[in-house]
Amino acid sequence: MRESQGRMCLGALAILLGLLWFLNNIGLTQTDIGRLISVYWPVIFILFGTELIIRDTTCRSQEESRSADIRSAVLNGAILIVIGALILGSNLGIYRLDLSVIWRVFWPVVLILIGWSLLRGTTTTGGTHWAIMSGIELRNKGWRLESGNMIAFMGGINLDLTVAEIPEKDTVLNLTAIMGGINVRVPDNINVECDGTAILGGVRFFNERAGGLISSRRFSGKEVDTSKKRVIIYSRAIMGGIEIKR
Repeated sequence: MRESQGRMCLGALAILLGLLWFLNNIGLTQTDIGRLISVYWPVIFILFGTELIIRDTTCRSQEESRSADIRSAVLNGAILIVIGALILGSNLGIYRLDLSVIWRVFWPVVLILIGWSLLRGTTTTGGTHWAIMSGIELRNKGWRLESGNMIAFMGGINLDLTVAEIPEKDTVLNLTAIMGGINVRVPDNINVECDGTAILGGVRFFNERAGGLISSRRFSGKEVDTSKKRVIIYSRAIMGGIEIKR
């Protein structure tokens, strides 16, 4: 998954808006930033839909390619592109499109789904680690894994469990990526269970992927008889991406 590219696009957009704002404040330009955002924000849907189609049709290895997954990616991407194009055309005045009914239903449903997704994860006794427009890297040998929450908001989190001290019990991780990305690498000698939901985003558990408007995925690997270590991962990706891999 290419969360870094998504963060780069968001970063470039933030820099552009900040630059326009700065030029307006010193009197060099007179750009109406509010109108610019209100008219062109549907481009986000178009870019995300295009990236979804390209990523899953041209950037997957032969082992990962599945016709059902590719069809799903193309369909979800096409839906996003059509929605973005329709709204953008209406905002530009090319045609008249009454979207009030759709928005009165769409945003409450999205909010309900986000809340439902958050409730699906169990509460943990550990702390909460935030990456807000920043990054968290836990890849040094010997770091201790504990149950807890990891939240990436327009940021990135990388966890390498292959070099971590993992306790001989169940460890629960609640991962939430909102317009950001989380990558977790797990060793082969522990039991792993994954449960994920994506809303305008994507989750990948090893070679199984779910993404698009609204999707979910579960993964329970083959039990490792010799290990008492088990990591249970609840993932929620909202306009972001989460990947769990060996």
